[in-house]
Amino acid sequence: MPAICGDDTHSFRDEERLVACMALADPSGGSPPAKGHQAALEAMALAEQLTRPLERARAGGWLCAQLLRMGLHAEVLKEAPTQLGLLSAPSVALALGQDKRELMRVLTLSASEIGDFDLALDTAHELVRLAGPLGDAGASLEAAYALAVCFERMGDSWQATSVVSRALEMHGHSAPGRPLLITQSLLCAISIGLFHRLNGAAEPAEVRHVLARARQAGEQALALLQLVPDPVYDVTIHGNLAEVLLHQGALDAAAPLLQRARAGAAERGLKSHAWRLQTTLADWHLAKIEPSLALDLMSQLLQDMGKAAPQHTAIRAHHAAYRACRLLGRLEDGMQHFEQLESLERRRAIRQLRAQSELFVTRTEVQHAQWQAEQARMDAQNQRSLASEFAESAERDPLTGLGNRRQFDRVCAELLPALKREGRPVVLALIDIDHFKKINDLHGHAVGDRVLVALAQLLRENMRSRDVIVRHGGEEFVLVLPGMTLVQAAEVCDRLRERVAAYSGFADGGANRSAEACDPSFAAGPLRVTISLGLAAAEPYDAVQLLQSADVQLYRAKREGRNRLCTAD
Repeated sequence: MPAICGDDTHSFRDEERLVACMALADPSGGSPPAKGHQAALEAMALAEQLTRPLERARAGGWLCAQLLRMGLHAEVLKEAPTQLGLLSAPSVALALGQDKRELMRVLTLSASEIGDFDLALDTAHELVRLAGPLGDAGASLEAAYALAVCFERMGDSWQATSVVSRALEMHGHSAPGRPLLITQSLLCAISIGLFHRLNGAAEPAEVRHVLARARQAGEQALALLQLVPDPVYDVTIHGNLAEVLLHQGALDAAAPLLQRARAGAAERGLKSHAWRLQTTLADWHLAKIEPSLALDLMSQLLQDMGKAAPQHTAIRAHHAAYRACRLLGRLEDGMQHFEQLESLERRRAIRQLRAQSELFVTRTEVQHAQWQAEQARMDAQNQRSLASEFAESAERDPLTGLGNRRQFDRVCAELLPALKREGRPVVLALIDIDHFKKINDLHGHAVGDRVLVALAQLLRENMRSRDVIVRHGGEEFVLVLPGMTLVQAAEVCDRLRERVAAYSGFADGGANRSAEACDPSFAAGPLRVTISLGLAAAEPYDAVQLLQSADVQLYRAKREGRNRLCTAD
């Protein structure tokens, strides 16, 4: 096991060595990535030896963070699954939830850098799931960060900007310092990338707006550094803000920020940061009309990076070199840089288009599956609705819209036992339209139907919502009046009888003029309709017996002259 924690490390007890190595491995501690990487390896071994699962899992996450800072993205992809498994173990998951999310963010960054967007998006969406709709603000910002990185590296800077901006708007006021710091820093970086895409290809006002947003985000991130010091983000934020000021023409303000960032990158061994900052310095020299210095810087940078050059940094380096050669009149050299630039741009565009196409296909497949699921759900809902409508129609009289005999049987089977258990009274009223056959014979069945419909409406208007009203057949209607005594029901039903007799809107009695010759009582004018009623009260709480008792009283009302109400004594 390599001992990297100091010359006298071997004199410490293993626990003390573990503490020292963990301090060096911690990415927020400022150790150079190579040294932090070695410290993480030793901490992992010591934690295994001492059976310290929490330190072992945390050191594994930090190992991946140091690999990311070293630009070893493929190594991150190899190492991360094992370390995520350890961070998900029940014994440490609760304590190290933040460490797990940070490792997933690191994995998203590395996967995006090498173009494994399936893995990047899956990891980002898992972060979104972990944050949840009601998750804490910090987790929500971390999830937005991961998604935005995916979109930005896939070439959709607009979507990336939208994701980050919405997240900051929703959670920025309540998020902890570090998630807010890294998200503001990302917004600044994405806006700079969008500037490079738009510069020379969009309206100047739009370009200025993008730079203004980048500057605002960079300045807010810089202010947060005072509250949440971070050596690596110190380099990133100062470097990004310097580039924004440079593009805005504030060269003097940009210079000290750029100098600080470059010094910090060199001190901490942040090679990829140092490479990018060197391209910004070349841009600064070009803005100062110093093309020779810019060209020297880019020639040296391209040589130093070799095949390890990050694609976006190589593109910027060739672009700066091309501009320098053009200013120097070195057209042949400039053309070589331009051709390299074009080749890299084409490769990046193809990779991004392929990723966007695959994402589009994936989204389309998901949307199609969602559509199929929604269709199935709607079909099932429609079937349930149709079944419900069918069941309802089976209990509905099509002419009057009232319930029918089937509904009466079902409702009474539920209602009467409940009323019996509660000891509450109930009255059943049987109603028959007087001389209804004569109405049909003299005025026609259409008028008879209108009479039935009008009477049904009068019943609805004069009964309570909890009363049961059904057309029992032909011209007979049944009322079930729960909670009423026979005396109360008789009073209500007799008022109903009087309203029906006084109602003038049943039908036009002159609809069939020939009827007058047959029966002068049906002369032209408003058709008068009367009803007879028979009432029966519980006990018994039995629908058949109540109907029989009410029927007896109804025929008694008919015998005694109609347009009257009779009740069982």
